[in-house]
Amino acid sequence: MERIDLFGNSEQKNDVQGGLRLDDLGGLRVVDAKFLDEHQFSWDLFCGFDSLKVLTYSASVNAIVRMLDEYSYNKFECVFGYEGVLRDIKDVLSFQKVVIGNTRAAIMGLKDERHIHILEKVNSGEARFYVLKKYIAHAKLYLLSNTNGNTRVIVGSANLSERAFSGRQPETLVKFDNDDNAWQHYNRMFERLKKDSSDEIPLPKERIITADIEITETPVMTNSSATLIIDTPSAEELEISAPVQISKVEKIVAAISPSISSAIPPVRGGKQKITPEIKRDIGRIRLVKSAEEADNRYFSLDRVNRTAVLSGERFPLEWDETAVSTDANLLVNYFKNYEGAFEGNVPRLQRDYFIFMAWLYFSPFICDMRSLALLQDSDVIRFPSFAIIFGKSNCGKTSLVDTLMTSMFRYTRTIPKDNFTASNLRALQQAYKRFPVVFDDIGRSAFIRHGKEMIKNEMQLPVTENPGFVVSMNAEPQSFPDEIVKRSMMIYTTTALPPHNEELRQRLQSTIQEMRHGLTGHFYRRYLVEVMDQLDNERLPEDWLALSTSVLNNVISNATGKSPPNWCHPVTWLGYAENRYDRVKARLDNLLRQATHSENEGETLNGWKIEGDKIMVWEQRDAFGRRGFDWEDVPSTLIDEEASGSNRTVLHRASLEAFLGRRVRVLRRWWTPWKSS
Repeated sequence: MERIDLFGNSEQKNDVQGGLRLDDLGGLRVVDAKFLDEHQFSWDLFCGFDSLKVLTYSASVNAIVRMLDEYSYNKFECVFGYEGVLRDIKDVLSFQKVVIGNTRAAIMGLKDERHIHILEKVNSGEARFYVLKKYIAHAKLYLLSNTNGNTRVIVGSANLSERAFSGRQPETLVKFDNDDNAWQHYNRMFERLKKDSSDEIPLPKERIITADIEITETPVMTNSSATLIIDTPSAEELEISAPVQISKVEKIVAAISPSISSAIPPVRGGKQKITPEIKRDIGRIRLVKSAEEADNRYFSLDRVNRTAVLSGERFPLEWDETAVSTDANLLVNYFKNYEGAFEGNVPRLQRDYFIFMAWLYFSPFICDMRSLALLQDSDVIRFPSFAIIFGKSNCGKTSLVDTLMTSMFRYTRTIPKDNFTASNLRALQQAYKRFPVVFDDIGRSAFIRHGKEMIKNEMQLPVTENPGFVVSMNAEPQSFPDEIVKRSMMIYTTTALPPHNEELRQRLQSTIQEMRHGLTGHFYRRYLVEVMDQLDNERLPEDWLALSTSVLNNVISNATGKSPPNWCHPVTWLGYAENRYDRVKARLDNLLRQATHSENEGETLNGWKIEGDKIMVWEQRDAFGRRGFDWEDVPSTLIDEEASGSNRTVLHRASLEAFLGRRVRVLRRWWTPWKSS
């Protein structure tokens, strides 16, 4: 009699995991076990063995390479699975490209001698990496053994990563020590998966120079003599569970699809057949050739090993003193260009832009600071991941960001403003690692709709490396609510280049472009190293802004051989935080000026008065129901929300006076206007 499962499907031939081909082909396997004990995880779980076999998600590449580097296994095999679903050849090619690139990048991130050591292990056959080429289950499996006959099987939900094994996220692991049945079952699973559903990852004998590979270099394509049959899952089986790798894979899929689609066969009967002839056709097509085409840029920094990778290329942390001096002088001259050209408070502009520079240079460390603050239950608001630089359209915002990014990485990258959506922001947050994400000319409505919730999010992110965001806007101070101001690095200026002087603008632009061409990046390399020298992996800095501005001050002083300019002096976080409300204070001072005071609300359309410990402010609304003063950027602690309403705002007098730094009072006239009888 045919049996029906919980979902109404026949169980007669329900081989959901047929692509895995385990045991008797009966589909999902259930292992009977008995609970004996539980204890806290320790990395000692992996000690005392000669051999390790791992099946894990590709997101664990860095931890896998680190483990191979630190443990002395005579035999090491790892199969990287995929968090998503491999539906057709485009998914397979893209996935293999991403995993191999990540593996190469992880090895590049090791110090030179360890880098060579890993490659020697691979080329001697002691270590082997595999990448999936078929649709399979999302298992995590660790098989350890030694020559004494001891075995250990570890299965569970945790990928091999510091975060998964830290206890900071809900995971489970089950181990079987010296259990012959468990060993035979799981070892057979691993071996069949490795043989039938994966390709070995090729690695060079010498140093790895670049991380990225071409689609034509993936194992599926280089094995030109074999036919690949891809079991395409049904719609019910499609599942998305980890956005980081999926985002990267889908980005490459989107890039190669227009070119490759005409060469690949359709799915027939749930399978896609890729013959050697089809592989040759794919190989003749021009596919993804650069990181620029797929926007595969990122910056990864390993503070422990003092190594860095920029978009698949080694990012050197060594510097040349002459080049540092060149960069320092160019940057000082860049800031000097504001003098005599811009109208307004130029010293304040230079000071504020220097504070932004200190944040941008430090931004690759912000993710570490925020993670440590959350772990230690400290104040995460002190470490803003967003910088908002805003003001008049001619105040040099875009030029500043482009110049500073060039000084850091030798090029700049601005994301099209159409991509400023919540989903894209999350994807960039995970894909760019520590490379700053820059948006220019974002409108207020788009910012509030898509950026506000991300800025307010103070939860631990699913990735350890994530970037700072730079948002440039033509906006007024009242555009931002207090909850955004206190969580962001806010840089506002009204000092600007005169719009009517086109000759001056062109001359200044030409000078700036010439400066950018001369920047070498060595100044920033020295900055990174000096900051790392002063950071503690286990302890938050007392004041990251003071640290960053002090390092910049010191490097500029040493590199130029002169006393730093007035704008280039250390700034504390407290000093910045208190000054960021200066313009709000000025607007409140103007609102509460003596000329607008009235004893009775009915006497004037707009005014204010004092009633005991409260200050009442009333305003007439315009034809669209808007008030003249935007109260969103005023600290919420100043406002009595219960007493306020309609056209009236009620302020706590004591709190307001403390905020303004002065008493709010009415100056009585000593004379009385003469009135005719």
